[in-house]
Amino acid sequence: MTANRPAKERTRASLELLYAISRELAAQLDLREVLKRVLQLTMANVNAPSGSIIVLDERGEVSEGALAYGGEVNEHTAEQLTDTYERGLAGWVVEHREAVLISSTRDDPRWLRRPDQKSDGDSRSAISVPLIARDRVVGVLTLVHPQAKHFNEDDLALLKAIADQAGVAVETARLFTAIHERQRFTSTLQEIARAVSSTLEPAQVFDQVLEQLKRVIEYDSASIFLVDGDRMRLVAARGFQDEEALIGLAIPVASGHMGSGVLSTASPALAVDAQAEPGWVKLEALPESDLIRGWIGVPLVVRDQVVGLLNVDSRKVGAYGPKELDVVSAFAYHAATAVANAQLFAESQQRVESMVALAEAAGVVTATLNLDEVLQRILVQTTRSMQVEVACLALIDEASGGFEYRVAFGGDARRVINAQMPSDQGIAAHVIEKGEPLVVANAQAEPQWFREIDELTGVETELLACAPIRIQEKIIGVLEAMNPIQGEFLPAQLDLLAGIAGLAGTAIAHAQLFAETKAARERYAGLFEASIDPILITDLTGIITDTNERALDFVGYPHEKLIGRSVMTLHVPDPEGLPEPLDQLEPDQTLSYNGRVIHMEGRQVPVEVHLKRIDIERQPFLQWILRDITERLELDELRTDLTSMIFHDLRSPLGNIISSLEVLQMTLPKDDETLQSVLSIANRSSRRLSRLIDSLLDLGQLEAGQAVLNKTSASLKALIAEAVEEVHPVAEAKGLQLQFRLGKPDLPYVAMDVDMVRRIVINLLENATKYTRSGGRITITATTLDGEVSVSVTDTGLGIAPRDQKIIFSKFARLQHDGGPKGLGLGLAFCRLAVEAHGGRIRVESEEGKGSTFTFTLPL
Repeated sequence: MTANRPAKERTRASLELLYAISRELAAQLDLREVLKRVLQLTMANVNAPSGSIIVLDERGEVSEGALAYGGEVNEHTAEQLTDTYERGLAGWVVEHREAVLISSTRDDPRWLRRPDQKSDGDSRSAISVPLIARDRVVGVLTLVHPQAKHFNEDDLALLKAIADQAGVAVETARLFTAIHERQRFTSTLQEIARAVSSTLEPAQVFDQVLEQLKRVIEYDSASIFLVDGDRMRLVAARGFQDEEALIGLAIPVASGHMGSGVLSTASPALAVDAQAEPGWVKLEALPESDLIRGWIGVPLVVRDQVVGLLNVDSRKVGAYGPKELDVVSAFAYHAATAVANAQLFAESQQRVESMVALAEAAGVVTATLNLDEVLQRILVQTTRSMQVEVACLALIDEASGGFEYRVAFGGDARRVINAQMPSDQGIAAHVIEKGEPLVVANAQAEPQWFREIDELTGVETELLACAPIRIQEKIIGVLEAMNPIQGEFLPAQLDLLAGIAGLAGTAIAHAQLFAETKAARERYAGLFEASIDPILITDLTGIITDTNERALDFVGYPHEKLIGRSVMTLHVPDPEGLPEPLDQLEPDQTLSYNGRVIHMEGRQVPVEVHLKRIDIERQPFLQWILRDITERLELDELRTDLTSMIFHDLRSPLGNIISSLEVLQMTLPKDDETLQSVLSIANRSSRRLSRLIDSLLDLGQLEAGQAVLNKTSASLKALIAEAVEEVHPVAEAKGLQLQFRLGKPDLPYVAMDVDMVRRIVINLLENATKYTRSGGRITITATTLDGEVSVSVTDTGLGIAPRDQKIIFSKFARLQHDGGPKGLGLGLAFCRLAVEAHGGRIRVESEEGKGSTFTFTLPL
């Protein structure tokens, strides 16, 4: 009974201790305070002068700890306990999830013996138990006493019981601390986001990012790279010897360095010792890269697109682990947005600057229309806007097909002007072939580079930007900019160069058009004043705006009284030949008619008016050419009177000749063939002369509208037969073949002047006979269609040129055939007037060398 009492008392004491520890630990949420109290309480109850407690995170890594010496607890000893956890007793306990009682640490291999310790010192006996919560080992509690076999099984049992309570308390405190730290980190990130977003100026944003990075992680150096095509460019750096000199450093993305992997995979990377990594690249431009050990590289990602790289460096091996990688990744998420906004701002600023530069260029370039000045201003504006050392403008030489440098700026530019470059050489040829602007990073390495330009300017070209100059869709030249002062061509600058080249094309086109217009105006003014005909220029309403000297002399008005006057007050127009209103004339349409000009003194002068709509400086005007036809009308009247007089005087003797020939033919012997043949020729010739006289007399009456038609209903078929019979002897003598195609045998009778229509057919047949070579064929055709009869005479003769077909039916019009027959030019004019007098139409269809077809119609 007395033996069991101490055991019961110990049990009661243990339970009271566990209850007290449970209450005390439950009241604590501060992890460090919990660890301290756990160590203090357990050490006091098992009489242990030293011990340790390790806390593990979800990954099983040491996150916190406490270490006690001589009864005093020391905090923040996680790093000191890591080695113990990884290689000592604590690690074994975690791995096997078992409590351990070691009577003598000297004899147990699980106890960590450090090389610098000759003996175990005070470590003689030890107890180590796992702290378990939610079925996970969350830590290890280890107590040590300097005497061997100090601890017994009761101590182990008590420590296990305490560990069950402590495990829950430690995990609860750890979670609370983690939540609190996460909230604090989130708040810090929000503050950082506000700080880096407080400005949109790229340089300030980049500097703020690296400044705020210090709040979440310690580093010796850090840098930001932005992706620029196939390269990444350093835009900000901290912790380097010459940070300003590093700005702009470009590294190919595909160079195989560790940053390349971060960019290509869009995933963060960690190096415990960068110098030992095979992908670590040492840069000559960055000597500090030899000192970097710990390294974190995190991509800057915006909308699933990698825009840059954030590097965090330490000169200490193992300085960074997964926890630091997570911190920097979270920081980079917020920094990426600020960097992207800064980039967008910079791009928008560049666009604004480009627009302003283009607007200034447009104002400067279009301020003159002199081509040489335009080209010079283009170059000055290019050099100023692009900030380059040299600029050149070359235009395509239409004659040679090569390039001619018309203007240059920078270096010894005067030597470049008028330099020639073959069309298949130079970067310019490539740009013209592709039709797109181009940047060449190393001109000297390009085999196409035209090196004579460097020799002429005295400047070695390193970087080159070239853009085509277009007029509409045609490329007329190139605009080149060399050696930017800032050391590179930004994308916005290439767009700016293309914009200036576009303005250049427009300005050059305007200057060329102005020069051409000026030259045309001068040529027109020379022709205008040198013309022997009076010329008036009016607007579309007929108000006179200009006149030549000949017109002033012709109408008798001084210049000041003529300008502003209506042209209708100066002449009597042909009402049928002049449109009303005048603006109905189409561009380049010409009208001709006869009228009379009213001289200032009141007399009227007959004129032939040629009216044409023209454009002067893109404005529509009317040009009136007044050709004096007084002499021509007098000659026409004299010729008409003379002709009428001659033929009237010939008609009576000719009638006597015809009657005498008929009497002779009746009285002379019929069997004398020679004599009869001579008489037949004389009869035909006299009849032909009679028809000519009748046609000439009828021609005058038909022109005056005074002809009297003796219409009778007659057979057209018989009339055609008579006409053929009249012409047949001449055709036969010439070796021509006459053919009839008169359609139906019952051609209808036609109301017509038989003698006049017979002469029409004979004239057409005689013309065909006259202009058809020996062995040819003449065909006469007659058909009826749509209430009219159509008669056609087709030959295989010389044919008529298109220009002559328009005038062939005019009076006195004669075709010019070398060695061909000559005529008076009255026959076809008579045919036209006679057919029109019957209400019909006449036309010609012909092709030179293949013959002609004359067709006339008569109404039924």
